[in-house]
Amino acid sequence: MELSSRKRAVLEAIVRAYIETGEPVGSKILTELMENAPSSATIRNEMSELTSLGLLEQPHVSAGRVPTTDAYRLFVNSFMRMSELNDSTKEYIDSLLSDVAVDAEKLRIRSAEILSALTGFTAFCYNSVDSDVTLKRVEVLKISRHSLMLFMLTSDGRTRNSVCRLDTPFTAELKEQLEGIIKTRLYRKPLCELNKAYLQNVVALSGLNSFLLMQPLTQLFNMADDAAQSRIYIGGNSCAYNVFGEDKARRVLSLLSRAEPISSICDELQGDSSVIFGDDTPYADLKNTVMAVSKYGKADKSTGGIGIIASDRMSYEQIVPSVEYLASRLTHILKEFKKDMED
Repeated sequence: MELSSRKRAVLEAIVRAYIETGEPVGSKILTELMENAPSSATIRNEMSELTSLGLLEQPHVSAGRVPTTDAYRLFVNSFMRMSELNDSTKEYIDSLLSDVAVDAEKLRIRSAEILSALTGFTAFCYNSVDSDVTLKRVEVLKISRHSLMLFMLTSDGRTRNSVCRLDTPFTAELKEQLEGIIKTRLYRKPLCELNKAYLQNVVALSGLNSFLLMQPLTQLFNMADDAAQSRIYIGGNSCAYNVFGEDKARRVLSLLSRAEPISSICDELQGDSSVIFGDDTPYADLKNTVMAVSKYGKADKSTGGIGIIASDRMSYEQIVPSVEYLASRLTHILKEFKKDMED
């Protein structure tokens, strides 16, 4: 959509004023806000034409104008001037991430909490399913005559643990055999390959004690399957109620709680960072919402994304840099963590 320079100036001034105040913007206010402003009559004509183009709405006959979704989209693509995140905010973020840098899942949870606190909106951080993730380590700990604990660590830092109780005593011989199977058949195996067919193959090759080892092996495979799933971590649930109201907030949070819809939307982004308008997605519950999202992880393939979900009247120029910085920190920390795991 091609606009004259004056229309662009009027539209930008309206969007900025409405973001700041939440009140419809009239021509009188614009004459005070715009540099070298034309007359009120000229501004009213421009506002009328912008309304006919679908970029402004007039809530009431005597009221000023408010931006439409198309106006916000144009603002993001053409007018937005990013603020630089100041050093004190960066240091604050870094300090809050430092004590969870050794746990990939806690890192994602903390990142969502930090982003929500910084922006005042509900934030999310998700991880994508990565076919390269392998089983890095498994510990088998005997905790009683019939019980053992399984501890699992993946190559990207996710952990799982589970207690397993056997009908027969968990002897030193069974423990040794179980550890041998894990070492020879499961270590460095991609999580996506630890399926039922492979479990049956492992059990078939387990020898005379296969029926005794079926339970802990099944539990271990279930842990691997759980770790291989996409996860979404949400920070600031209550913010959604403040922004959207109870009914819509409940529907938005329900959608957010399922990793697949959000990851499918965000993984299709062409760049590393983007503002996504809910009206452009296939989900009705996201109508009149906006997501600011940045990918994190590998240069050639993202590991996941972090972002906020807000009303379209959010402060884009202040919020997007916070999202991008947290994504860059996640990328750096997870890269260092993976390097340590490989050493």
